[in-house]
Amino acid sequence: MLFGLGIELKTIQVVGDETHDIITSVRELSAQYDIVFTSGGIGPTHDDITYESIAAAFQLDMKIDQETYDYIQKQLAKRNPNTVMTKFHARMATFPHPAILLRELPNIKIPIVVVHDNIYILPGIPSLFQLLLNSLKPKLQAMSQSACFYRREIATASPEVSIASILSDFHTQHVKIGSYPMWNNDKIKVIVTVSGQDLSRVNAIADKLTDAIHGWPYISTPKSHL
Repeated sequence: MLFGLGIELKTIQVVGDETHDIITSVRELSAQYDIVFTSGGIGPTHDDITYESIAAAFQLDMKIDQETYDYIQKQLAKRNPNTVMTKFHARMATFPHPAILLRELPNIKIPIVVVHDNIYILPGIPSLFQLLLNSLKPKLQAMSQSACFYRREIATASPEVSIASILSDFHTQHVKIGSYPMWNNDKIKVIVTVSGQDLSRVNAIADKLTDAIHGWPYISTPKSHL
C-alpha cells in the first residue's frame, strides 16, 4: 500500500515487551522518519505495554477515553447483560494523552491512537492491522508529497556475480535496481527489480536491462503497478 502511495519503507524493528526497548525504539524512529507504525501490545494483559511505554517515551499521561470505554461497555452488555467492566477492559480504553484518536471506519470504534504527530499505534492481529491501515490510505495519500512507485521485475538465468557490474551501471538516482538470488531453481538464478516514480524511465531502463542480462519479464505478485 505504501509503495503505491509513493511512501518508501525505510526500516522494520522487532521490539520485545520491554518498556525501555520500546521507549528507545519509538524515540529514535519518530525523530528519524516521517511516519512510524507500531503493531501489537495494546490488549488487556500484563504484557500489553505499548500505550504506556510510548506515553513514557514522550512524557505523556495515560487517560481513559470515555467514548472508547462506553463502546466496550456497550459491546459487553450485548454479549452478556450481567458482565461487569473490569480494570482489564478499561486498559483497552486507556491511551496516551494528549493524542489524536482516529476513527476512520464507522463500524470500528476502537481508535488508531496517534502520538507525537507521527506514531500510529495499531493492533497486532494481522487482519485488524490491515483493515485499520487501509482506513488510513486517504490520509496518507494526502500527506505524501511523492508520486506512486512503479516496479518491473526481470528474471535471468545468469548468476548474480556475472551481472553485478551491469546492474551497477543501470542504477541511478531516479531508478533503483534490486537483485534477489533464487535458490533451488533450475531456470532462474536472479530476480532483478527496476523501481522508480517515473513510469517512462522505469520502462525504458527495464527494457534495456532485460536485454543486457538476457532476461525475461517476471511477475511475482499482483502488487506490481505495471
